Amino acid sequence: ASLMPYARTSGLASAFLDSNKPGWVLVGMGGVGSLVLVLIGVVVADADAVGIFGVAGVGLGAFAVFQLARRRIGGFTGDVLGAAGVVGETLGLVLATARW
Repeated sequence: ASLMPYARTSGLASAFLDSNKPGWVLVGMGGVGSLVLVLIGVVVADADAVGIFGVAGVGLGAFAVFQLARRRIGGFTGDVLGAAGVVGETLGLVLATARW
């Protein structure tokens, strides 16, 4: 949300705009943190590395929803944030459970 403009003049999702860090820093920290947790799971639990596909799916799904919202309504709203979470989570779970 910190990388996109807010589509309304006011609303509940405007609370996501208050941040002292640039948007790319927040996105990068979240992505790196997720990948570190997956890699720890791979090393400690001796699991497959399909979790990396799951993390990538979450990011790609959310990114697709945000781009659609930017094109259609000019930014994000609370509903867009919810849809990005659901679509990202669904795509991530599908990719993580796929047999490669």
